[in-house]
Order: sequence, then structure tokens, then C-alpha cells
Amino acid sequence: MRFYFVLGAFALAGCSSSYTVTQHGGMRDALREGNTQARISFEEITSKPHSFAVGALTDLEGEITIFDGLIVVAKTNDGVTAKSSTPSGDETATLLTLAYVKNWSEDTLPHNLPFEEAVEVVAKRNGIDTDEPFPFYVNATTTNYEMHVINGFCPVASPDLPPEDQPWRLHGEETEMLIVGFFAKNQEGVMTHHGSNIHIHGLDTSGAEGASGHLDSVNIAPGSTIFVPLK
Repeated sequence: MRFYFVLGAFALAGCSSSYTVTQHGGMRDALREGNTQARISFEEITSKPHSFAVGALTDLEGEITIFDGLIVVAKTNDGVTAKSSTPSGDETATLLTLAYVKNWSEDTLPHNLPFEEAVEVVAKRNGIDTDEPFPFYVNATTTNYEMHVINGFCPVASPDLPPEDQPWRLHGEETEMLIVGFFAKNQEGVMTHHGSNIHIHGLDTSGAEGASGHLDSVNIAPGSTIFVPLK
């Protein structure tokens, strides 16, 4: 599936817009405690325009990435292959970090800093309060990355999973990628994994069979462009 996006077309349009980040479910609750019931439907999410989100499907059946209202889900049935698609039915999420943002500010992502630190540096110089959660996206060329698609179970909480229940994993190098994510301090176990202030998903925009999923790590080439909410 080829992903087509108009990146930055609305980045500086109009007046300053406010945004609120909402959380549906939580990392620890869903992944560690096994509470994977439906929390919010895609119909609810798209009832307003300009939705941006990252999360997981109900019952941890896959990953969810939402860019300006376009929902992409990634699923794997065996941990060996994965498929990304735009859903046709009204699926639901058990875990979702969500914001609605119409207007964005464009900047260049520093390439000589770790990704998380670089995002915070850009946000601060664009007037974002980095003590509060905020969304961002990056039109990037990666130098390397690690991605996964969950397959019903968290492998950390359930270390003895059989092969067919393991996540699908991809280790990539130079790739054109749209990265959608949230920066959130003091939200470990809720919005972010432990040891991190970011939750990021990637959409490979380089070829016909574009992969998508949760990014475990990523390194970015010089010249990549980041967008943060316009203040």
C-alpha cells in the first residue's frame, strides 16, 4: 500500500490554533495489566477534522497511526509478515493518544542530537510548553530505524510467547518516512513507554508496499523537517 501525504500544505495557514491532547487507555494498563477493551471508536475519532494520533487496536490486534484524519492500521497474524491498510469498518482502539491540530509551524530537525532531545529543542524555540504533552510530525529521511507491530500480546509482559504471537519487527536503514508522535514528560506508563518521553509511529512513504508501525528507535538524516503546533 503506497501512502500519499501532502506534507506541510497547511503548516502555516490561518491564525494560531489551540489543541488538547487526550489519552484513551494507558500503556501500563493495556500492555502490562491486560486491559485491552475498546476505549474509543474510529467514528468518534474522525467526528472532528485534523485528528492526529498513535496507539493500538482493541485486544492489541495491531498499531494505529492517524495523520490529519487519515487512519492507517498495521496488523500481523504470525509475527513474520505485516500489512498496513486504511480500515473500511469502524474499528476501535484500546490505547490512543489523540489531538486535533489544524495549524502547524515548520522547522528543521537538528540531526546532531538524539531524536527525543531534538524534538524538545525545536518545540521550545517555537514557543511550545514542553512540560505539557504535544503532538508533532516529521517528514524524514531515516538513516536507520527499528519498528514493530504488536500481535495481541506485549512481549515484555509475556516473555514466553510462542512465535505466532510475537510482534512483527523491521530493522531498516535509509528510508523516506513520515513520523507521527507525541512528546510527553512524566507520562511513562500512560502515554509513553518507560524510559522515554516520546511515543512515535512511522509510515514508510518510499515505495508501493509502505510499512507502518510503532518506532522503537530512529535516527534521522540532516535536512529532515519537523512540524509542531503553531502557537
